[in-house]
Amino acid sequence: STTLFTALLKKSLERDVTAICKYISSKNFPPRFVALVPQEEEFDKQNVQISPPGFHVIYLPFADDFRKVKFEEQPKAGSEQVEKAKEMIKKMKFTFNSENFENPSLQKYWRNIEALALDRTAPEEVEDFTLPDDERMLKRAGEAIDNFKDMVFPSGYEPGAKKRKAGGATGNAAAKKAKTADASASIDVKKEAEEGRLGKLTVAVLKEIVKKEKITASGTKKADLIDAINDHFGV
Repeated sequence: STTLFTALLKKSLERDVTAICKYISSKNFPPRFVALVPQEEEFDKQNVQISPPGFHVIYLPFADDFRKVKFEEQPKAGSEQVEKAKEMIKKMKFTFNSENFENPSLQKYWRNIEALALDRTAPEEVEDFTLPDDERMLKRAGEAIDNFKDMVFPSGYEPGAKKRKAGGATGNAAAKKAKTADASASIDVKKEAEEGRLGKLTVAVLKEIVKKEKITASGTKKADLIDAINDHFGV
C-alpha cells in the first residue's frame, strides 16, 4: 500500500540503510536478490521537483559472478597537455542556435516534392548544416589542433588507423570456408547418396556440394539439401 511504501522509504532514509529483497519480475521468471536503494525527493530553487521519492532496484550478482578484474594502468595527461586541449576546444566553440540547423532529411523530402511539382529533372542540392564544418574549424583552430597533436601523440601517429589483429575473424572465416571446400572435394557424393550416408555430413559440406554440383534445393535445412542431392543422382 501507499502508507507502507511511504513508511519504508522514510525509515530507510532516516537510518541510511538499503533493503535486501527477493524480486520476481513476472510470473514465469525466477526470483532474484535485489537491493532497494532509497531516494529522497528533491526540489530546486523554483520549487520544481528534480528528484522523485522512491527506490532504485539494483540486481545483486550471485557468488560465482564475482571475479577480479585487472585494469591496465592508463597514462595520465600532463598539465601542459590539458591546457592545449582546453585551448583547442575554446577555439572551436560557437554560439549555438537550433534555428540555424534544418533537418536535412526533411529538406531533401521537400526539395523532391518541389522538383516533382515544377517538373524539374532533378531536385536542388540540400546543404547539410549538421555536418562538421571542417574548413571553418581548421581556419579557427588549426594551429591549436596541431599544437595539441604534437603535445599528445607520437610522431607519425594516425588517429584513423586501426591495428589489425593477427588471425582475426576474417582469417578464421576464410580458413573455415577453405576447410569445408576441401572436405566436399574429397567425397564421392554419388556413392554417399546411394549408401545413405549423406546424413553424416555437416550442413556446411552439404551446401558446398549443392553449390559445386549446381543443384537447386528447396531450402537450406539439412533434410532439404539431402533430398535435393538424392533427386539429382536419382537415388
